[in-house]
Amino acid sequence: MHNPFKSKAFIVIACVLGSMTARAQDEDEAASVKVGKDGSVKVKAQGNTVETRGGTTRVRSGGGVDVQVDGAMAHDDDDEADTSSRRSGSLELVDSERTVTHDCADGGKVEIVGSDNKVTLTGTCELVEVTGSDNQVVVHTAHRIETTGSGNKVSWKQGAEKGKKPRVSNTGTNNRIAQAR
Repeated sequence: MHNPFKSKAFIVIACVLGSMTARAQDEDEAASVKVGKDGSVKVKAQGNTVETRGGTTRVRSGGGVDVQVDGAMAHDDDDEADTSSRRSGSLELVDSERTVTHDCADGGKVEIVGSDNKVTLTGTCELVEVTGSDNQVVVHTAHRIETTGSGNKVSWKQGAEKGKKPRVSNTGTNNRIAQAR
């Protein structure tokens, strides 16, 4: 669809039971807003994307992705091999094929949703949740580790309480949760 006007105009198509889509287009760019049945929102314009789903917000720009959740910040630049948290604490990573290093500090919670992610966690993590497939997670210290999915590998160095292993919950197939040797 071509918009003959110089200003952006949105054409909205909505359905009470379905999702909503709005689009704008001029000669140089296309923009869209999509709202899913689950309440997720995706906005695309000028090479940038903002997505929200289940309390997670992801902002992608032409040069990388910045994610901010519960005060934790992770940054990924397509030119960099690793992603590191800028502040310690909790982290929510909803993505695939990412390499992330994060400091849980003293009690941060980590949720990893996706596939083929490589995550290194330092500090003491209160909870490490891994959902998806073929994720590789290395945890220095943890109170609790939970996996859901298949082919996930989580190795931990020590439990948060001296001499005790972390509590482990494993739902799925071919997941491996083991102490690093």
